[in-house]
Amino acid sequence: MKKPFAVLLAIFLLLFHGSASATARGLDSKGVAVLTRISKFDSIYPTLRTSGNTASYSLSAAGKPEVTSISATLQIQQLVNGAYVDYGSPWNATSNSRTLKTSGTKTVDNGGTYRLKVTVTAYYPGGSSTETEYSL
Repeated sequence: MKKPFAVLLAIFLLLFHGSASATARGLDSKGVAVLTRISKFDSIYPTLRTSGNTASYSLSAAGKPEVTSISATLQIQQLVNGAYVDYGSPWNATSNSRTLKTSGTKTVDNGGTYRLKVTVTAYYPGGSSTETEYSL
């Protein structure tokens, strides 16, 4: 009884080991996870701090060594009735290297709760990889 469980556990660990950087899309007809994306990012760090009616933002993104350029769309979101909604217009940042850093300020309503949504795309020979992250 213990042996079949150990075999199943070993198979499970082999199938899913290292899949933290990939998104499982479901199972195929044989029960194997179908992966749709493998991250091309080493890190993505968005931050947003507010003081009065000023929101200070920053984004630092680093791609894997094969990444040749990175682009990002940044969007401030406001908490309204328990859900975050887009606030103001989005803006873009680009880099012709495997790292992207940008920062600045935007005007917001005094006393609101906000976060920064970033959609970052890494470009590499043969394709691109996109991820969305939110500031804490």
